[in-house]
Amino acid sequence: MITLAISCAGNNPNNPTAGTSLWKNNINYNLLIKDWYNPNYQTEIYKIEESGNNKIDFNVLNPQGDISYSISVSEIIWNNDNTSGIMYGIYTKIDESFQAGALNKWYAISFKNLTKSSLSISQAWVQDGTPSGIFYTETLEEAKTKFIEENKAFSVYSDLVPKTK
Repeated sequence: MITLAISCAGNNPNNPTAGTSLWKNNINYNLLIKDWYNPNYQTEIYKIEESGNNKIDFNVLNPQGDISYSISVSEIIWNNDNTSGIMYGIYTKIDESFQAGALNKWYAISFKNLTKSSLSISQAWVQDGTPSGIFYTETLEEAKTKFIEENKAFSVYSDLVPKTK
């Protein structure tokens, strides 16, 4: 699962808050911060939480509840509808057998249909002619040019609901 990018016309993310934490001021920001899971595949679990330093942690949990990989999100580009956008961050924890070389590299997660009871996410992946494709970039700027809808970086979305404890 992989996610987020720049889109067209009225849905083009306008990013006047780059380099700041003003993206947290979006009216729906707090709806994003919770535990989510896929009711059709209940071991698909995500924990999105504030981590301090104007960042949020996007954690992907394994069936035992341990972190499989974690992204420290430093920027969200919200679309005009305030229910979709792209999260950009750095892999801070990852099983190297899953994606060797990704630690401390940039990644993106697209989201849409955000409400208090639903969220759809797609994690970034770009076909580049190799069997594995591109799952990460060296810089934020590169992530913002590679992980975009025009590159078909976000093609598969998971529909999630809040996980109750």
